[in-house]
Amino acid sequence: MSSYEYENMDVKFDAVLKTMFGKTIEIGRGQFDPANHSVDFECDFIPLFSMGTKLQLLRLHEGTEVHRFVGEVYFSSAGRLRLISVKDEILPEAAMIFLYYVDLAGTGQTTVQTERRGLFSKKTVEETVEFPVTVRALSTHEVMFHTDLSVELDPEQPVLLSLPQGPQIARLPMVVKQAIVFGQEANCYRCRLLTLNSSDELRLENYILQLSLTDTPKSL
Repeated sequence: MSSYEYENMDVKFDAVLKTMFGKTIEIGRGQFDPANHSVDFECDFIPLFSMGTKLQLLRLHEGTEVHRFVGEVYFSSAGRLRLISVKDEILPEAAMIFLYYVDLAGTGQTTVQTERRGLFSKKTVEETVEFPVTVRALSTHEVMFHTDLSVELDPEQPVLLSLPQGPQIARLPMVVKQAIVFGQEANCYRCRLLTLNSSDELRLENYILQLSLTDTPKSL
């Protein structure tokens, strides 16, 4: 089993195949099999390599190399290649990319539209609401929180999060990416972080770096 485990580690991913000297061979898709210490690579055309040739495959996440697999060629064809006896490592750049699973209490704030009825008319007004949240996952670019808020949040709706625990940031600005309705993460919202001021950005990065040095569960 790999020493560097994270959720969805064994799904297909964007990848670049390289020589041991770092020269790019092809860009395609990879899939790691931790149980067998092997990794497959697929693309439209791959040069043929002799069995036993040592190569490296690097997992890409939004263009950044995050996970390196080094092994020996076991199978090589024009469209598919397999490396075996694989040794792997998480690259330093990945620390700030992973989404780390946490359990942090905080407070959310957003603006919602409500209807107010008068005697002969009704009007829509905006009001600011605060609601308790539990942050379930956190990275330098994304937050996932759970809330029992009765008002649904819409995609791209701005939310301001106060997080006295963990990174201890009073104002985390974000917009909603996705509402999760079913499953273990029901009533959760995935949000994209907006620009932070320099001190809060440094505080968040230091907290994420601390998490990266522990066994905190994580995913890409």
